Amino acid sequence: MRRAITLGMVAALAVAGAATPAQARTSSCAIQPYGLIGEYWQTMGGEGGVFGCPASTEKGIANSNARRQTFANGQIAWSPDQGGRMIVAAYGKDGRAYVRWGPSNPFNYDYFEILVRSTHIANGTYTRRDGLRVRGTASFHGPGGHFTFRVRGCDDKPLGDVCRQGWTVSVSADA
Repeated sequence: MRRAITLGMVAALAVAGAATPAQARTSSCAIQPYGLIGEYWQTMGGEGGVFGCPASTEKGIANSNARRQTFANGQIAWSPDQGGRMIVAAYGKDGRAYVRWGPSNPFNYDYFEILVRSTHIANGTYTRRDGLRVRGTASFHGPGGHFTFRVRGCDDKPLGDVCRQGWTVSVSADA
C-alpha cells in the first residue's frame, strides 16, 4: 500500500535530518565542531588528530562569508569565495607548520601561491606547482615559530598570471 507524504511529515523529516551543533558527532571535547569545519576536523582524526580539541567556537570573519575555528594545535577555516567547500587549515606537528587547502571546485588552477607570515622564517609568497589543480598542502620548518597562511589559486596567462578568486582567509599555527 502506498502512502501519501503530507506536508507535516516532510517538515518532521527535515527537522529530524537537520544537524545542529548539539547533534553533531560527539567527542570528549568541551566544544563540538560542526558543519564543514567539523567534517574536516573529523577526517583529520577529530580530538585524537593533529588539531586536537577546539579552543573556541566557530566564528564568522568580518566583511566576508568565511568562518574560522581555533583548535589546540591550529585553525580550520571555511573560505567559500575560493570554492563552495574550500577549507584552509593550519596545524603544527614535530617542529613544522603545515597548511592544507581544498577543494576549490568549481575553480581549478595551474598553481597555488601561499602567503606566509612567520616569527621564524622570512615572510614571503611561495609557489606550489604540483598538478593538484583543486587542493594542496605545504609545510614549513620552524621550531618555536608562529605561522599565518593565506592561499590563492592562479592561472598561467601569456600577458601575466591571473588569480581571480583572491586570497583565502588566514589560518595560523605554532610549529
